[in-house]
Amino acid sequence: MRLKLAALAALGPAITEETACAETPSPLRLERWSEDWSGVHDNALKNIALWHDAHLDLGLDARWKLEQLDAPKLGVGGEAQDGWWTQRLLAHADVHIDGVARLFVQIGAHDAAGRRITSSADDDRIDLNQAFIDLHSAFGATRATLRLGRQELFLGSPRFVTLRDNGNLRQRHELARLILTNGSWRADVFSGRPMRDRPGAFDDSGDRNQDFYGLRVGRQFGGVSLDFLYYDLARDNAAIAGVIANERRRSVGARLVGRVGAYDFDAELLSQTGAFGAQHVRALGASVDGGRRFAEAPWSPRAGARLSYGSGDSDPFDTRQETFAPPFPRGAWFGQNGLASFSNTVEAAATLGLTPNDKLNVDIKFAGLWRAQDNDYIYAGAGAVPGTRGGSAYIGFTPSLLLTWRASENVTVNGYFSAASVGEQLRQAGAHNSEYFMTSASLRY
Repeated sequence: MRLKLAALAALGPAITEETACAETPSPLRLERWSEDWSGVHDNALKNIALWHDAHLDLGLDARWKLEQLDAPKLGVGGEAQDGWWTQRLLAHADVHIDGVARLFVQIGAHDAAGRRITSSADDDRIDLNQAFIDLHSAFGATRATLRLGRQELFLGSPRFVTLRDNGNLRQRHELARLILTNGSWRADVFSGRPMRDRPGAFDDSGDRNQDFYGLRVGRQFGGVSLDFLYYDLARDNAAIAGVIANERRRSVGARLVGRVGAYDFDAELLSQTGAFGAQHVRALGASVDGGRRFAEAPWSPRAGARLSYGSGDSDPFDTRQETFAPPFPRGAWFGQNGLASFSNTVEAAATLGLTPNDKLNVDIKFAGLWRAQDNDYIYAGAGAVPGTRGGSAYIGFTPSLLLTWRASENVTVNGYFSAASVGEQLRQAGAHNSEYFMTSASLRY
């Protein structure tokens, strides 16, 4: 009860991956390496001259987060109420040799306490979060950057290859990445492996059981951008619905996002092929999100709707594996409670955004969830919920409320509440309705 009261008392905002690339008056970004402080001359930690053509930017991040969930895994298996807090501390140095190279190094310390069901992304005593070098060159009008080392990988989509910012330890990779830009065109080519997170000091390393390759080619058309995407993820001992096998999953798709007048839209499609053990992968995932903002009305409301789809497996005993599994998804896409995933899921949602002032945002969502295939499981978080294969397709109804308060350029406070009303199929498996509270405070400098 104390955790519930604390969460309600501190309701306020989150900077999310969906707004990571939004233009703001401040150079501060969720991806700290993407900041440009070259025009700032009155900040002691930014744009520090080293020699004639080199400068240094220093930065700090801190986040404290308190969460309570009264039914982990929706109560299936008799899991008790869970409440926990996490702390994330980051510091970085960014050295630019103008037009030639840059070195970015970020140290992180991550702590968690109280969680009954632990996560590998909770604790990391102290480690190199990122450490990479950029080498720049130009070929006519084309600018090329070769990035080598440990790095975050965010390709614009808030869904399928993400930063995992809602977790305590963000998703990182050891990659070689080539970035090409020419006018309104951009291409990203990368090859490497995701990090294997360990809780000790300076003991994280690339996961040798996974290989990750990919390509993004995109073009900007005024206020609209179109990206073509290819991801290739090979994993040893991957798990789907309790079955463990080596997996090679190729994802091909596209994303269209933009704004036309008062209307905005974001649509993404990903088709998957490959192999899961002896089965052939044939899966599909998609999401369409759109809305209209009424800028002249009080609180500038944005009314929107969203439809998300992830295919399920119609027959677990045939030669095809049809459960959609994106490479590194945003676990909080369906809600920060982590009680749903892109696998075998259909979500239909109505959304409402309000902006009472330039520091406060209110986001409300009402969503219904169904299984794409009745013969596949319901998936909550990263795993299948036991006893849910077959029966009704209806999963449940989930309203949520997010408050975002930007107290200053450097301080953000957030609060979130969601409830899950589960359907009869889940009740028969032992699940029950649940509530989730979260509050956090973030500092960036």
